[in-house]
Amino acid sequence: MNGPTARTSTALGILALVGAVVAAFTDQEWLVLVAAAVAILSVALLLQARHREAAEARNAARAIGRVAPPDPVDPEAAVDDGAREAAARFEADAIRAREELVALMRDEQQYRAATAADDREPAQAAAPGTAPPVDAIIDEESGLFSEVFFGASLAKRVSAARRGLRPLSVAVLDVWVDFGSLDSRQAPTTPVAEVLLEVFREADTIARTPEGLYLLLLEDTPENGAVWSLERLRRRVSETLPNHTTWAGVSCYPAYGFDAEQLVAQANAALELAKEWPQDRVEVTAESPD
Repeated sequence: MNGPTARTSTALGILALVGAVVAAFTDQEWLVLVAAAVAILSVALLLQARHREAAEARNAARAIGRVAPPDPVDPEAAVDDGAREAAARFEADAIRAREELVALMRDEQQYRAATAADDREPAQAAAPGTAPPVDAIIDEESGLFSEVFFGASLAKRVSAARRGLRPLSVAVLDVWVDFGSLDSRQAPTTPVAEVLLEVFREADTIARTPEGLYLLLLEDTPENGAVWSLERLRRRVSETLPNHTTWAGVSCYPAYGFDAEQLVAQANAALELAKEWPQDRVEVTAESPD
């Protein structure tokens, strides 16, 4: 022990010893009492110094190998990160499932075409001017998916949403130019298709019907998200395509429908209500899922 307290204790101990020796030779009782008091004080300081050193040793032992505690985790931030990861996984699964369905339908289409060619007479097969088979996957005019592919994809995605307890939304759109004038007509397909592909995500499925309507399957999207996305589309159309009017009908799983046919029927009915307005309108179905 080399601290100040220890050194003071030693000095007091020596002083008490000297006082006791002097008292013994001089026979002074008061000096004996003083020496005893100094000795007691020396012992007390010595015990205090030892106690302090022991506490410092214990603290040093605890410090050896101690790891700094991790930063506190924000529960809300952790939930948000988990939700984003789950959404990213679901969207990636949607893209992969769509690619697999395209490949499957393409193989089936090629097989049917080959079988039909084998069944035709050789003269018929080689006849010039024969129309090529209709593509059941891609809408030729817009380059978007076809109504047939949309129906097949929607049925699979509703099943996936049911298994994963995730929402999805279906929208049907109609876009016109110069609505209310003598030149009123459905909008040209290519510009509208380009805007749709620009606004919506890769995971979302966009299709076109033979009647010129646009079908949207919005993955992992509840009602408020669908309305927000369609409002963003409406603004984009108004900015880039003058004199265009956009109507949309929306239905959502599981809020309003439980299967693909019900969702599409509800979205079509909502579209008819939206088209009663002379300006842009997004109408959400109010039908019960029962």
